[in-house]
Amino acid sequence: MKIYSIIVCYNPNVSNLILICQKLLYNNTSVIVVDNTEKSYISGYVDFPDCTVIALGENTGIAHAQNIGINHAIKGGADVIVFFDQDSKIENDFLPFLLAPLKVGEPRVVAPVFFDSDKGFEFPALRLNKYGVLVKLYKGSRQSPYDVDVITSSGTAATAVTFDIAGLMDEDFFIDFVETEWCLRCRKKNIPIQVVPTAVMKHSIGETSINFGFMRGFVHSPVRCYYKIRNCFLLFKKENVPFLLACKELLSVFIHQLILFVFVKNKADYVKNFFLAISHGIRGVTGKKPA
Repeated sequence: MKIYSIIVCYNPNVSNLILICQKLLYNNTSVIVVDNTEKSYISGYVDFPDCTVIALGENTGIAHAQNIGINHAIKGGADVIVFFDQDSKIENDFLPFLLAPLKVGEPRVVAPVFFDSDKGFEFPALRLNKYGVLVKLYKGSRQSPYDVDVITSSGTAATAVTFDIAGLMDEDFFIDFVETEWCLRCRKKNIPIQVVPTAVMKHSIGETSINFGFMRGFVHSPVRCYYKIRNCFLLFKKENVPFLLACKELLSVFIHQLILFVFVKNKADYVKNFFLAISHGIRGVTGKKPA
């Protein structure tokens, strides 16, 4: 099994990036680092001698960067492709556990169980209910891989044939909901998506999180909030996304952002991006936020 690991980064912490690369190289994977940083400072770094570093010279979005990595891996003869973020944290036995259910030439997607790096809580996977709405699904006492419908992209692995059937990442989204749309496209093609409970990964979402009791809110930058809101509108335009799912995501993001306005400091930037995202979402603006 020829394994390629793709790490998409933007202004990365070099020591953290080196650590994840070393862990992956230890597991005999080919490592591709796709750097979205405007002025890349890692392309000639001495600690990446066994990795392929592709510096794009601008922030093209995670979907485009992943597609660059996927195409490079497939040209290199990849059987399996695994995605990571620059802040992903894994143990040396992570990949053997994660990739155990995969068979070369058989379409399948697998993901680990995620825990927050700082506070230790579990991030749920998501499953579509009979109404087409995503509901949270936790590991619980499960020991065997279990079926889900939407997973987080970091730590996700897929056989190369999966991309032949489902296609690449949708660059309309730039960043948020990229994995949601792709997973739903996979499910429409009857490609299994499973969480492997023996594979555990630590991960961080946003700058920090706030527990409101009935929901946990993740604090992102004003620009990231723009994408989260605008891209909810784009979900309505994708035929593989159930209408009620798009409605629920839009409502959830609206409530989430309105509550966070109370806690963030630079409220003016958040409010500006909030209304700009609504305007662009209604107009169907895609890709990178216009300057």
